[in-house]
Amino acid sequence: MKNQLAKTEQKLALILQHATTGLAEIDHSGEIIYLNTCGAALLKPVFIAHETGENNLFPLLDQIAPVIIQKIKDTNGEAGPVLLNEHCHFSFSFGGEQIERHFSFTVIKTDADRILLGFDDLTQKVQQDSAIHQLIADKTILQGKAEIAANILHDIGNAVVGFGSYITRIRRSLEQSNAENLQKLTDFFSGQQTAIATVIGEAKAGAAVKMLSGIAEGQKNSQEEINKSITEQLHIITHIQEILNIQRQYANSQEAPERKPLNIRGIITDCMSMLFASIEKRGIRVSVNIPESLPVISGDRTRLMQVILNLVKNSIEAIDISAPEKNISLTIHIQDGELILKVQDDGHGFDEATGGQLFQRGFTTKASGSGLGLDSCRSIIENHNGTIHISSEGFGKGALTIIRFKI
Repeated sequence: MKNQLAKTEQKLALILQHATTGLAEIDHSGEIIYLNTCGAALLKPVFIAHETGENNLFPLLDQIAPVIIQKIKDTNGEAGPVLLNEHCHFSFSFGGEQIERHFSFTVIKTDADRILLGFDDLTQKVQQDSAIHQLIADKTILQGKAEIAANILHDIGNAVVGFGSYITRIRRSLEQSNAENLQKLTDFFSGQQTAIATVIGEAKAGAAVKMLSGIAEGQKNSQEEINKSITEQLHIITHIQEILNIQRQYANSQEAPERKPLNIRGIITDCMSMLFASIEKRGIRVSVNIPESLPVISGDRTRLMQVILNLVKNSIEAIDISAPEKNISLTIHIQDGELILKVQDDGHGFDEATGGQLFQRGFTTKASGSGLGLDSCRSIIENHNGTIHISSEGFGKGALTIIRFKI
């Protein structure tokens, strides 16, 4: 019987010694009577960091969890639980590194002069829970942003539709103008010039016919120019609506953009048509040198249009209205298995220090800029397995942007 009890005690001692939770038995003064392997491993770096002896637990607890000592002192002499799963958070410097720890303590008074402490390191679990909560919070924020973006896109879409309606009404009004009647009146006066001359004189009759002819010709030219501008504006509105529709899909589904085979030439052509008004207004000469036949690349059309529009718009804004040279060039060539797009301008240019910050999020050289444009461009290009680089020889010497796509 005694042998059986001895074996049971040995088994119990072995289980306690190798338990995955720290176990420590102390007396009423905090002196350590027993400390298992896990407990010793958990407490050793804390002992060293706080420069306390390893024979008494109270000095250490007084620094990392003073509430435990107070609870122990407040208990009466009877055996029983003192506290259960008391969470404590502390940090310390160890090996030159700041370490943060989360411990859980359970304290049981076994008799008048013996206290058993069970403790475990919850740091990893706390960090995992914190990461999960942060992930949930980020997802909630993302969903909120998506809803806001969808509402904004909806409002922009409504504004674009309204703008298109007004332009269409202008076109209809022009179609109903009396330009043809004015031309008929001019032809009539021209045919009756001799008869009219007998009434008001030849000089006045000739002047009247000449004036009517000029008015009719001017009316015709103005109407043709307005019709041309209306056609271009409606074309731009169609492009904007296409972009808005795709962006709405992204905002609603929050899925990754679908990659399709693309011809970069078509993307550049569409972008230049959307920027035509700004280019013409500033009197900028744009040259586009793109081969008719180009290898296709896999990508998202809207995102790449966003990049091209941003880069060309930056070039337009970098060129002074009064500059003697106002040129922007876009060229594409194939080299070493790469499709290389270059955008060059005669704009302000920049120094080396500015060039090193262009792609930093929030950095901008514009008074009203957000500093998000080039950062977004780089992100989009890198998501298409490409690279983007912007350089300048200095102030007043323009800028060169090079984008490389792997074929």
